[in-house]
Amino acid sequence: MKHHYIPQFYLEPWVNRDLDDKLTEYRRLKFPHEQFPRLEIKRRGKMETGWVENLYRIPGATKETQQNIEKIFMGAVDTKAAQARDMMLGGVVPVDPELRHGWARFLLSLIIRTPEEVKAFKYNVRQNLMNPEPEYQARYDAIRKEDWPETLEDYIQQRTPKMAERTAVFLITSLIQNEKILRTFMGAKWWILGTSNLQRKLLTSDHPLIMTNGLGRPDAHFALPISPRKIFIAFMRKEFGERARAVPAGRLLRETNDAVIGQGRRSVYAFDEESTREVKRRMGKRDYMLPLPRGILKG
Repeated sequence: MKHHYIPQFYLEPWVNRDLDDKLTEYRRLKFPHEQFPRLEIKRRGKMETGWVENLYRIPGATKETQQNIEKIFMGAVDTKAAQARDMMLGGVVPVDPELRHGWARFLLSLIIRTPEEVKAFKYNVRQNLMNPEPEYQARYDAIRKEDWPETLEDYIQQRTPKMAERTAVFLITSLIQNEKILRTFMGAKWWILGTSNLQRKLLTSDHPLIMTNGLGRPDAHFALPISPRKIFIAFMRKEFGERARAVPAGRLLRETNDAVIGQGRRSVYAFDEESTREVKRRMGKRDYMLPLPRGILKG
């Protein structure tokens, strides 16, 4: 089953309904015999991109339930976010707590649900289970029966070989619902910047959320392009927000495009091909926000 880490509803505004019902995807392709990735530029439908087969599949679950994270959990995340996004496309900032919560949850999901992060979570959980702290081995020794393996690692591997991957997949859903982070997002000052009077259009990518390194800074903010002509921007402090609103829209558009292009790893998305030069020069050259330190699961 296709699991969309970049949801179709989010890409919809970049689809040209008057031309071909497609958007432009700049996709980096790496071939084993080539030193550098190749950039493919192609018009694609929104269903043809931003997905990985069985990315959040629940190992060991029944056939009826193994896709529940994609179909039920991510489906609920995206449905509520789409309602908030549609309101913002109309230039209205949501004030309803349920919609703000839904949009905040979607923003957090964009950081966590990527193929890179899913792979990292699975690796970290597996490492922690296969290399448990001494206290866990001691507890195992205290209850171990004669026919059980000597080590906790061997026990887990024999009895529940899919535990690590299952744990990682469920951990992803827990992190996406981290109420402390969601309240922080919801408590920011939200703003919608329209750029219809500018010639250039906004792009997006497979890592589209722009965020300062820490939300306690004086200039702390986060942002997301929501269409070729609108940017969602949120500020943690009113004073910085007021200064940012005074910045020319053209400069904010350029900086937004620089960020989403630079954060793009596999894909950058556009309404057309007018930004091909910038994508070729900048794609993949900027770090993107990570949800948690890599060693967090050890703590």
